[in-house]
Amino acid sequence: MASDLTWPKVRARYGGQTASIPGQAAPDPTRSSGPTAAPGVAPRLSGEEREQVWQQAQAAAEHAAHVIGGHGQDPAAAADAAWAASDFLTAAARLVAGNGRAGPLEQAARELDRAAREPWGRTPAPSQAGQGLRTASGLLLAARFVQHSETQQLLALLAQLPALADAVTRMREAQGRAEQASAARRASEKLHAVRAASSAPFRIPDSAVLATAHANSAQDSAPHRSDPPAAGRGRSR
Repeated sequence: MASDLTWPKVRARYGGQTASIPGQAAPDPTRSSGPTAAPGVAPRLSGEEREQVWQQAQAAAEHAAHVIGGHGQDPAAAADAAWAASDFLTAAARLVAGNGRAGPLEQAARELDRAAREPWGRTPAPSQAGQGLRTASGLLLAARFVQHSETQQLLALLAQLPALADAVTRMREAQGRAEQASAARRASEKLHAVRAASSAPFRIPDSAVLATAHANSAQDSAPHRSDPPAAGRGRSR
């Protein structure tokens, strides 16, 4: 499930693979110019690298929404992009609020996870759009929290997210998969609500930023331990 998404699991799940988005070059979080992180902990990124993370995330979401919206032209690529979208939303939720806070972004990710599953547990073949979202998911987790100076970048990303769920909704409706279309529609409603709320005068909640920073600081200072196996259905390739 997308709710178990963490930096070590992203690295294990996708094997460090990256995908390029047209016009975008992804920063490599394993080669950050910042202080070296402990094994299994997302490294610290420089200011320039953090800006690239935001740009890559927005580009990946836009490209994936376009591919899903054109599902009739490339059904396999659309299926993979939809499959990757829930992890992307979960990573965005982790970035905004920190682990353990099931806010509207993570709720939308769970709905989109239901909407994106293929029949009989099939795993879609990897595509450029799907891999772009997976790369962006790892980069968002590497960013670890939203800085106060990154409010505009956050708002731009939040404005991009509803298009993903809208595209999945239309795809499932066209395929006659009513239950999954309903799940995608619920995700879309939550994301549109988040976007509408963020259009008002917006400030990143101090409590969310501080809680995330505190958790990251504690993680950095604690001895590294391997992640326990995730319960339930895995999404490894």
